[in-house]
Amino acid sequence: MSAPALRIANVGAEESPELLEPPKLAAAERVAALWQRLLAGSGAWDWLPDPSVSAAWLNTRAVERAAEQDGRPLFGAPARVVEQVHDKAFAHDTASREGLIPAVLSDCITVLDPHTLRDAATGGDALTAALSGWPDWALARFTLKPRYGSSGRGRVAGADGAIDRPQREGALPRLAARGGAIAEPWLERSEDLSVQLLVEPGGGIRLLGSLALRVDGSGLYRGHAGQIDARGRVGSGSRYDEPVREAAASIARAAAEAGYVGPCGVDAFVFRDPDGVETLRPVVELNARFTLGTLVLAEIRRALPDVRETVGLAPGELRGFRFQLEDAPPRPDDPLRIALAPPEVRRPPLLHFSRDPEPPPADA
Repeated sequence: MSAPALRIANVGAEESPELLEPPKLAAAERVAALWQRLLAGSGAWDWLPDPSVSAAWLNTRAVERAAEQDGRPLFGAPARVVEQVHDKAFAHDTASREGLIPAVLSDCITVLDPHTLRDAATGGDALTAALSGWPDWALARFTLKPRYGSSGRGRVAGADGAIDRPQREGALPRLAARGGAIAEPWLERSEDLSVQLLVEPGGGIRLLGSLALRVDGSGLYRGHAGQIDARGRVGSGSRYDEPVREAAASIARAAAEAGYVGPCGVDAFVFRDPDGVETLRPVVELNARFTLGTLVLAEIRRALPDVRETVGLAPGELRGFRFQLEDAPPRPDDPLRIALAPPEVRRPPLLHFSRDPEPPPADA
C-alpha cells in the first residue's frame, strides 16, 4: 500500500515562504486542524484534492520541492503564479483597471516596491514622496501593510504623514522582506466582507459563498457570520453582498488569466469617507489559497441536515450563523452549536446557528 499523499498545512506561510508546517500559534494550529479536517472528511465539494495528490494551504516553492520529492502532483497553481496573484499589488492593480476603487481613495493607495524599502533612509524618502500627493485627511492616520501577509499581521501605523524614525528603521526592511508594502489611509470600517470562489481548470469561476468577517479594531480576525438558505447557499446578509460578489469574480477572472487555479478569497469592506458617507471598497486583497472562509463554508454545507432538523429551515427561509475560531459563550437563541474539534480540545472552534435570519452583530 502506498503512503498517503502530502498534506502541508503551512498556515502563515506568507510570513515565511519556506514554512512547511503551521507556526506554533494557537490560531494557526486551529486553522491547520480545520484544513486537515476538510481534506480528510466526507467531501463538502467535488473539487477538493484527490487523496492521491499532494496539497498545501498555500502553494510555495518549498511546497513544490516537497511534492516533487514525494513524486506526486501538487493540487492547485504553480508557486510562481501564486506569488504573482497573492501579492496585494495584484488585487490593487486589477481593481484599478476594473474601476473598482472608490473615487475618494483613488489618489491615496500606494504600492511600494521591496527594493525601495530595504534601507530605512531611502525607504523613508520613498514613503515621503509617495505620501506627498495624498489629501490631508488621508495623511492624518494611515497604515503600511505587507504585500504578502495575512490576518492583519505585520502592519505599520503612521500619523500626520510620517512614521517615527525608530519604528521606521526596523519596520521598512521587514516590509521589504515581505515583498514590499501597500500604503493606505486608516479608515473607519462599518462592515468587513469576504467572498470565497473556486477558479476551475480552464478558467471557470465558481462562487462558493460570501460571508461577513468579524475583526477587531486593529483588523485581526475574530470570526465569520452570515445567512444560509434551505439549499445550502451562503451569503453575508449585507446589502452590499451582490456588488462584492461581482467585484470578487472580476479579480478571480484576472487571476485565472494569469494561470491561477484553485480556491481563493477576496476581501472587501464598507467605510465612512471624510464626509461621513458610507462607501464600499469592493476589493481589498485576493488570498490565492485555501482560506478560513473556505473552511467555514465547508462546515456549513456539512451541517445543513442538522440545521434543517434542529433549527428548522424550509424553502424560502433563511437562518443566521456565526463561526468563532475559539469558542465563546452561547447566546440564548442558538438552538444548534456544532463543535469542530474532538471533545478533549479546550475552547474548540464552533459554528452557532440561530432561528433569527439576520447575522449576529459584530460584538456577539
